[in-house]
Amino acid sequence: MSRGISLLSLLAVGLLMACTDPVVQNGPDEPPAPEVPVDPSRTRILATFDDGQPAADVAVLLNGEDAGRTRADGLLDLALPTGPFELELRFTTEDGSFSRVVQSLEKGAEAQEVAVNLPRPVRILQPLEVTTSLVHLKWEQSGDRKFREYKVYARQHFSAVDETTGELVHVGTEASTTDFRLTNLMLGGSAFVTADIDLYFRVFVLKEDGSLAGSNTLHVRTPRWANSHNFTRNYTLATEFNFAGAKPIVGVAYDGSALWFLYREEVGGYYDNDKLTLVQRDPETLAVLKELKFEDFRRPSGLTWDGTSLWAYFDGGGASGALVRFNPTTGAREQEFVASQTTSSLGWTGSHLLLTHPATGEGIDRVSPLTGGSAGLLPNPFTQMASTRATGVAWRPGEIWLSDMYANGLAIIDDAGTHIGAVSVAPHFTHLAFMDGKLVGVTLNSQVYIMSIQP
Repeated sequence: MSRGISLLSLLAVGLLMACTDPVVQNGPDEPPAPEVPVDPSRTRILATFDDGQPAADVAVLLNGEDAGRTRADGLLDLALPTGPFELELRFTTEDGSFSRVVQSLEKGAEAQEVAVNLPRPVRILQPLEVTTSLVHLKWEQSGDRKFREYKVYARQHFSAVDETTGELVHVGTEASTTDFRLTNLMLGGSAFVTADIDLYFRVFVLKEDGSLAGSNTLHVRTPRWANSHNFTRNYTLATEFNFAGAKPIVGVAYDGSALWFLYREEVGGYYDNDKLTLVQRDPETLAVLKELKFEDFRRPSGLTWDGTSLWAYFDGGGASGALVRFNPTTGAREQEFVASQTTSSLGWTGSHLLLTHPATGEGIDRVSPLTGGSAGLLPNPFTQMASTRATGVAWRPGEIWLSDMYANGLAIIDDAGTHIGAVSVAPHFTHLAFMDGKLVGVTLNSQVYIMSIQP
């Protein structure tokens, strides 16, 4: 009987132990883990875009100092002391587009999570149209719910364009309007969009809270000429030989057998007579065939041959100058007219003198050698470009060739002033003359080029 009771007692004790919580015994190498309190200095940054997508790899700055970058989930944990901070988030992509938010952050004693919503940058697309005076821009539409405006910035010549370096050319407050025609904008007295110029553009998106996103940078090169598709003349030049002038050369002409150069040697002050020399040279050997020396206080610029005489322009220092005809045998001044505008160089059409004026917008003047009166102006194609100063002019049947001090190449117009062609590569010539089937060009530093003309 006592044996049965003993077995029942053991069974009861076992059941009692099974119904109670077990006691876990820690080994000598496993001390009990303490409870970890929440770090009150922790600040969690959560960066997202307007559509809720996390903004990964966003640079976080506190008071202008780098504090780290967000993870793939848009989070960044920071340990900060209490106090105020300026929080800035910057997001940049490989193509240069970016997003930026700046806001104040006040760190208290408790842990905090700061949610920052970044505007998503749009992408500026290839232009819809580009001419010598127009760029029609196009960009993606912003999807930000708190969109405020687009701002389009542009810059000439340099690719670094932003709100500080670029020109604000457009502000648009309709998110759905994503194009703009840039034309007729004047900057410093000159057109912003001209021929043969590099332009750079960016579109910025601003939200209602002042946050900003910038697009990629678009580079646009405008056409060199407005009507090049209608050109009937396209030439290249091949230099046969060149030489340096013994003195500053202020004009060149060809009389059918020899070259003439007008040299100027400055003497004294502005109103003192300078030493001037008309020199006739053999075009093959460059031997001096004749020299005609004279003096004048007026500054000469331009020389041409009318079939029997030499003509030169003299600047009197005012708004007008003088056209003077020289006897090529004696050097005598046989005729003189007042020229109504300052002149850079001279040419001859067979019936009229051609005068180029430094301001290309004034055109090419046609002047009668009998009366000195103007027969009308021809347009200068270099006015399509930004920085110009008209220089050389030369005529041959059906073609007037023009050069410019700043613009590369030569322009060709016909006798009516229609732009019919161009020479794509040439030095910057100040004076021009045709010599049979060749072109003679003189540069600003008096280098003379004899060039063959190749179609």
